[in-house]
Amino acid sequence: MSRRDVYNQTGRGYESGRYGDQHMDSYRGLRNRVITTLLDDSFGDQNLRIIEVGCGTGLTLDYLARHHPRHVLFGTDFSETMLAQAATKARQLPNAPKLSLGDAGRLPYADATFDVLIATRFIHQFSQERKREIWQEFRRVVRPGGMLIVEFYARPYHWIRYWIGGSKGRSRQGYFDHYPSSSEVRDVVGAQFQLYPLRLAGSRLLGHALPELFVNRVTDVAGRALGGLLLDEYFVAARR
Repeated sequence: MSRRDVYNQTGRGYESGRYGDQHMDSYRGLRNRVITTLLDDSFGDQNLRIIEVGCGTGLTLDYLARHHPRHVLFGTDFSETMLAQAATKARQLPNAPKLSLGDAGRLPYADATFDVLIATRFIHQFSQERKREIWQEFRRVVRPGGMLIVEFYARPYHWIRYWIGGSKGRSRQGYFDHYPSSSEVRDVVGAQFQLYPLRLAGSRLLGHALPELFVNRVTDVAGRALGGLLLDEYFVAARR
């Protein structure tokens, strides 16, 4: 079964299954705040054209539409099931994103169309070679001077998990493709970038014991320490 078929079959329960608990809601809140910081610090009060690739059910687009109403928003996904849910959200928004069905490897947009491209929890699904190809397609649709904000999973923590618990049914190569090393990320991005921690190993337990604001601060500090040993997920932000 293709990846598209999987998401079309399971997409109706994706949002509640992946983001339904308090911990994931807090994680998504931090992710949204990091996006806001990057947009505000990098572009000030400019009106931007922003695309989310792999927009899924439209959670990030919904946040952007409500909190950044001056921007023109676009979203694309290859799952009809997921995109239909994003469209339902969009109909309730005054600044509705423009949605399209599309493949990340062949985005249905002209060169240099956007100021900012965002992709969350998406690029980890592909091999190293495919990540490089997708990143180049991302760059193609972003104007010079624009920004790519793409979420990666970290290698050190998941390397430990692999040696403790195995590959969870994937091949060794397939497992580690999900969690690229820092050198592999540099190979994909091919440019200078900034790293923004989003989630730590054990952050679910940390969230039960500590206030959300403190968890966010610990995530930022600890995520940058010890060579990223405690880091689980992070944004790479790179200029075009």
